[in-house]
Amino acid sequence: MSFFKTNDGVRLHYQFDGNYDQPVVVLLGGYTSMITTWTAQVDDFKQAGFRILRFEYRNHGQSEQTDKGLRISRLAMDLQNLLEYLHVEDFSLVGHSMGAMVASQYISLFGDRHVKALVTEDQTPKMLNEDGWQYGIADSSFKEISRIADDFSKTKLIRQTIDKELKQQVSAGYVPFNFKKNRPLMVDGIVQDWRDVVVNERIPHLFLAGSESPLYPFAHAQAANDLHKQADSAVYVFEGAGHIPHLEFYNEFNRIVIEFIKKAQ
Repeated sequence: MSFFKTNDGVRLHYQFDGNYDQPVVVLLGGYTSMITTWTAQVDDFKQAGFRILRFEYRNHGQSEQTDKGLRISRLAMDLQNLLEYLHVEDFSLVGHSMGAMVASQYISLFGDRHVKALVTEDQTPKMLNEDGWQYGIADSSFKEISRIADDFSKTKLIRQTIDKELKQQVSAGYVPFNFKKNRPLMVDGIVQDWRDVVVNERIPHLFLAGSESPLYPFAHAQAANDLHKQADSAVYVFEGAGHIPHLEFYNEFNRIVIEFIKKAQ
C-alpha cells in the first residue's frame, strides 16, 4: 500500500496504476467509498492507455482517522497535495457523487488549466432545491439537511444487481465507515452550490446520470450542461441505473468515459 501526508499532517492511502508516460486519469469516489469502488474501471482504462490514480479521503478506507478537515474544500486540497507529491501536472478528473463535488471544488480553488477533461457521475451541482432549481435532493431547510445527513446510511443507492465477483472485489479490505464522525463532511457537501464553477469551466465536461437514481432526477445532468454551454461537453444517462453506474453498468460506463476522455486529449 502507498501513503502520503497532506500539508495538515494526515496520512492518506493512494494507488497509482499504469505506465509512467501515460496520460493520468484521477478517479474520485463518493462518500464512504474506498479505492476498490473503481475495481471495474482499472483494467479497461489501463488497456485504453491511461494511468489511473485513486486515493481514499481522510476517514475513508485505509486512510487516517481524524476529526479535522471534514469539508469538501479540504478534500480538494488533499487532492492537490497528492498531485504535487506525485509530480502530476496534467490529468483528467472522474468524480462520482461526492467525488464530483471534490472535482468542482478543486477547479474552484486551483483552476482548470491542468485538467484535460472532467466527468461527473450522478451529482447535481446544487443539492438543495430552490425557486428556479429543482434538480437537487431536498428543500433548503435545515430540517431537511439534517434528515438527509442522518438517513444517508439507510439509502439504497443501486437499482441493478452487482455480480458476485465484482461485489467481492469492491468489498475487499472493507473498513467500517463512521457515519456519525463524518456527518460534518456530509452536511458541508449538502449545502454547497457549484453552479458558478460549472458556468465558468473552460474544459470538456461529461455529465452522467442514472435514470433511476434514488437521489436526484436524472434531468440534473442536462440542466448542468445547459449551464456549462461548452460545445465539446456532453450528457449521458444510464437507463435503469441508480446512483452508481460505474458499478451497475461498468462496461457501458467504461466505454462512454474512455471515449470522451480520449477525444478531449
